[in-house]
Amino acid sequence: MRVCGCEISASEVRLAVAYHDDEGGVEMMRLKTTRVVLEDDTSEADLRSVLAELQQFSRDYEIDVFVVKTRAKKGRMAGGAVSFKIETLIQLVEGSKTKFVSPVALSHYAKKYLDEYPEKLPVYLKNAFLSGAYALTKPGFLA
Repeated sequence: MRVCGCEISASEVRLAVAYHDDEGGVEMMRLKTTRVVLEDDTSEADLRSVLAELQQFSRDYEIDVFVVKTRAKKGRMAGGAVSFKIETLIQLVEGSKTKFVSPVALSHYAKKYLDEYPEKLPVYLKNAFLSGAYALTKPGFLA
């Protein structure tokens, strides 16, 4: 099973694909595409383009589940309207499921269960990788 962890920040989604290796550990795939950017959220063409990019990404890397790190809906740290549009586009990718995980759950998982991050993991992909690893190792999460 391949899980794509997603972190949405402003007008981009950061992508990291995690899977189980032969020993049952969590590994990260090396990807050509690690971000998809929505240039103009008021443009139907741009929205369709991002959806098409996500569809192609899902097919190319055989993604079973997208796991999105959630953002607050109100308050000081709330996600913006554009980020919620991107979240919707992820949910519309055909052939893949979408699950959500809270930042608190990811933080707890990282402290308690993650021994180390993959070698050469870019800092900007840390939360995306955590989302995928969490989904693969949390019993019943993907059920």
